[in-house]
Amino acid sequence: MKSYSSAVGWHCYTTSSIDLNQGKLMRTGLRKFGLGIAAAILAVAGFTVATASPAAAAAASPAVAAVTCGPSAPDYDGGTAQAVNPVSGYSGPAMRTGPGTNCQLLTRVPWYNWVSLNCYRFGDTVNGVSTWSAVHYGGYFGWVSDYYLSGRGSNYAC
Repeated sequence: MKSYSSAVGWHCYTTSSIDLNQGKLMRTGLRKFGLGIAAAILAVAGFTVATASPAAAAAASPAVAAVTCGPSAPDYDGGTAQAVNPVSGYSGPAMRTGPGTNCQLLTRVPWYNWVSLNCYRFGDTVNGVSTWSAVHYGGYFGWVSDYYLSGRGSNYAC
């Protein structure tokens, strides 16, 4: 039970975990959206936005940076997410060596199973979502598009 005061007096209310989760989703989505817009504006202006190394920056065009496969990721997030948005014909979303569809497939996380989250990075866009979360699942460490993770993946940038 939470309370607040106003000119009329004290008011009490309760918040369910669903309300809190929806607020978290909104904040995460807005933050990631804002970062994506800023990256797009810089890219249009001719700046290289996010590259893993000077070599990758040299290999990429000024407006589009290549996705680097195999990057490590710090363990910032202690949360979990569920594999959602099933696609017919697939056993689950792909877990890859980096945040891009060009990166090697490690395994597939079965639909509705849970993964441990580390952090997120921008990568290839999947169904309008350009962030990927670094996750642990079944003894693997890899990257899954946030489109396929409940809550749109991790809340912490790598």
